[in-house]
Amino acid sequence: MSGTPSRLERLADRMSRSAWHNGVALSLYDRETGRETHVGGGALDKRTPYFATGVTKLFVTAILLQLCEEEKIDLDAPFLRYIGDRTPFLDLHVKEGVDRTDQVTIKHLMSHTSGFGDHFLLKYQARALKHQVAEGVDSSWGFEDVLLRARSHGAVFAPGEGTRASYTDTNFHILGRVIEEVEGMSFARAVQTRIADRLGLRATYVYCDPSDHRPVDPMSRSREIHVPRSLASFQADGGIVTTSRESMVFARGFFEGYLFDKRVLPRLYSWRPIVFSAEYGAGLMHMQVPWWMTVPYRLRYCLLDLFRAPPRLIGHIGRGSVCFYAPDEGVYVAGTVNQLNDPARGLVFAMRGVEEVAGRIRSQQMRDARLHPMQNTPAAPRH
Repeated sequence: MSGTPSRLERLADRMSRSAWHNGVALSLYDRETGRETHVGGGALDKRTPYFATGVTKLFVTAILLQLCEEEKIDLDAPFLRYIGDRTPFLDLHVKEGVDRTDQVTIKHLMSHTSGFGDHFLLKYQARALKHQVAEGVDSSWGFEDVLLRARSHGAVFAPGEGTRASYTDTNFHILGRVIEEVEGMSFARAVQTRIADRLGLRATYVYCDPSDHRPVDPMSRSREIHVPRSLASFQADGGIVTTSRESMVFARGFFEGYLFDKRVLPRLYSWRPIVFSAEYGAGLMHMQVPWWMTVPYRLRYCLLDLFRAPPRLIGHIGRGSVCFYAPDEGVYVAGTVNQLNDPARGLVFAMRGVEEVAGRIRSQQMRDARLHPMQNTPAAPRH
């Protein structure tokens, strides 16, 4: 592709030829130059639909911020305020015999500080379900099943308690239901009208129909799996289908104020540690990966700049998918390596893309300074 850094192209090609990838795609936008960069390999390019998985949570967050801006919801209010029939939620958050369901706010859900148990966490009984999906065993579940599993596991801690976030997919299933209740429409329809239509995204939607074959099937290690009923069950937790370019456009819309007033963003940056090198705010992640954590992947894919500090990223990661803004470099990055079992590969790919684009900008600035030194000389003071 014209103007694409050759090292990034080679990395995409090398990854797509690996047994663990049926394709990779990455799209970047540099705010300083207004330039887009796209790389792809195998079955994926900037226009190919893929399952965005965890990146869906950014879409949920964007809609909630719109509803807050329109004064339809209050992020600090209990989520039950916006639920018509509360019967399915009875005794959902019980810890040491005390039901605190009515104390869980929308912001608790967004920031993974609700204390709800996760129906997919490996340490709980649903371990087999996650394993089966990764092994290609297809099944379906509904919202009631999610609540049933969460209730059976019990609450982990009181709402807002502690200094760490506890990632639970249950939170965003519930947030999806809040959106449906407030809007009077399905979550899929809300995504279409509030995000896709506003940003002109033609290939971005919520996966609802198991007979839909448009997205590329994900990889689970070295095996391509086809689990459409499972993927159609995720919805607000991880059901978005998109392309790398449209995901990058969405990232710009999220951080530049095209979807909601961007002045609200600092309110989301109440970071709590969630896993090593990652923090969670209200509906998005902040990642500052130490250089040594990237060594195994850089040894395999990119030996150059082995000891360079990776860029700081704000956004969200999924199972192989990424959608981030690198504020220090002014670069947006989105795409996927389409691998369910090694999310770090997508993260390293994204960081490498940001490094390449930022490095290209620095090199151009240095060339300009050499060719036009007088343009960089401070102007004489006016009298």
